[in-house]
Amino acid sequence: MDLSFDGQGNCLAYTKYDVPAGYPLRVSYTNGDNTNPSNLFATYGFLDESSPATFCKIWISSPSEELVNMGYDHSRMLFYKGTGDVSEEVWDVLLYQNLGAQAKSNPEMLQTQHAFYQAHMNGDYETKQAVHNQYFAETSAALRDHVDSFLEKLDSLSAKAEGKNISDHPRLPLILRHNEYVKETFLAVRAKQWP
Repeated sequence: MDLSFDGQGNCLAYTKYDVPAGYPLRVSYTNGDNTNPSNLFATYGFLDESSPATFCKIWISSPSEELVNMGYDHSRMLFYKGTGDVSEEVWDVLLYQNLGAQAKSNPEMLQTQHAFYQAHMNGDYETKQAVHNQYFAETSAALRDHVDSFLEKLDSLSAKAEGKNISDHPRLPLILRHNEYVKETFLAVRAKQWP
């Protein structure tokens, strides 16, 4: 089934087969990605608290082709709520960025960054893992800074809700539930990665 919208905002459904009158049409909101409730919340205005993960919130305004190839995509940069695990793409993107930042003061780091990228693209797990191991402390510190700063931001955003009238802001309870879901996920990551 394909959906489109006309100029008046009506939803038009097109099917490949005849649909009997009264037969329900169902649409999946997730489009195959049920791991990120933040996307559903932002797009459709509801929170799926059964989702196992959320986007880690690393925002790169203009990601390079290399970063995209390394996995920079909101559907892949995930923190897992139940386990505190971090997707491989998060570690790869952070390391790649860290190597690039170090190259500004040490041009030799460009070679390491390039070797890491090539290992990723060629499926050379041993080389990729060796670079990860060599720079794990820096990558872990960058991830911890991200987690801690985003937790502070969440607290700040939630504090802005204090004293607000729900009649004036009816979505506020849902927004606060979303913030709490994301906070619990980030706290799970912090507890697992830095016990």
